[in-house]
Amino acid sequence: MLGDRVKGAFHGANLPLAERAPAALEPPFHKIAVDVIWTGFHIDFDAARPFLPEGLVLTPSSIGILGIYTAPSGRGIAPYQRGIVGVSVEGMPGSDIGEGMFVMGNVMDMPGAEVMRERYCDAVVEGTARTWTKGGLLHGVASVGGVDWLRATVRPGGEVRYDLPGVDNFLGHTGSGLVKYADSTIADLIEAEVISLEITDDAPDYMRALRPKDYVFGLHATRANSIWSEPRVVGPRASADAASVFLGLIDDTGRAAAVVREDGTLVEANARARALLGLTGAIGGERLLSNVPAERQALASALRSSVARTGAKISNPVLMQSPAGGFVIAHVTPLEHGEHGKEAALVLLADLHGTERRDAAQLLQLFGLTGAEAKLAALVGTGMPPKAAAAELGISEHTARSTLKTVYDKLGIKKQSELGHLVARLQYS
Repeated sequence: MLGDRVKGAFHGANLPLAERAPAALEPPFHKIAVDVIWTGFHIDFDAARPFLPEGLVLTPSSIGILGIYTAPSGRGIAPYQRGIVGVSVEGMPGSDIGEGMFVMGNVMDMPGAEVMRERYCDAVVEGTARTWTKGGLLHGVASVGGVDWLRATVRPGGEVRYDLPGVDNFLGHTGSGLVKYADSTIADLIEAEVISLEITDDAPDYMRALRPKDYVFGLHATRANSIWSEPRVVGPRASADAASVFLGLIDDTGRAAAVVREDGTLVEANARARALLGLTGAIGGERLLSNVPAERQALASALRSSVARTGAKISNPVLMQSPAGGFVIAHVTPLEHGEHGKEAALVLLADLHGTERRDAAQLLQLFGLTGAEAKLAALVGTGMPPKAAAAELGISEHTARSTLKTVYDKLGIKKQSELGHLVARLQYS
């Protein structure tokens, strides 16, 4: 249960969310964030601890985070403006500071505020947020009722941190209890000098408890493309590695998937893959490699290429006999998320005789495409000419061709036939 002091502070703000119909869309949700300010800092351990739900434990480093950004487009939750504060907790590894974060509070506008409150974090107060550039500095502010609660100023221009994008793990509290969810992000995160951070006197006490003692890092992203997974109710000492959370996100798209080491041993598999492979209970050393030499060699080659990043974005199909009987088709792709990226690959699986065609547009977003880019790519990848695809989507042919160039760059391909192969593999048609 969320601490009484947090509940009292939140409800005492007397700022109810506007009434509206429940969100029709279900997670995962997609968003494009722009001009992102993301900062980390040390906090007063004793000041923050009373505001944690029972059972959660602060990490010894006691890292707080403050972020301000806008998300003008996306699916299911965007557009929205947001200011966020949180703190690192044990048992939830994340990709930016190696620790997961408990979201202490949000300032967010409608309609995203209601979706956030229902799905991910009930400590949401309806307000506004914005970022702007002036004098070579990026400024941000989050306000409630016209009064600033959060302020930040950073100076972008440092090194691009290629090691940071991936899966960030978060904990929040909703009416269902403590939940965990993943934010799977693709972005060029740039180091930024923190000039100032402020959680003002007008902010509630559960936010003021995270006031910075000294700065640890500052990051800036001009554009961040990310997917929020379905939240899952967890116990007070929840833990999960990034592979498990990311596989859960893929499971939400209707796809069987597993994280597999280069030698063929399974790290983890989502529910659909477990059913397809006949796996029960905890995974401990099982091997995905087939007993048929040719099949074993083909999968081993694909795994080596993906782990080494020397192969195609997604491998040619590998047909294998399933331990559960019958045959499965496997496609191997580099694992860009979480702690196993240097030793394992992501393997997408399907029943050879399955008749369901997967939503290629939804799956393409897992490779870093925006919703609009993915819809266009899915149409063109099935053989539709760009002009016809543009008409189908209600955009100009010029826009379609310009967008296709961006799609090709993001996917590392050069022509429509390569896109066709990728879409066909994703759909297993």
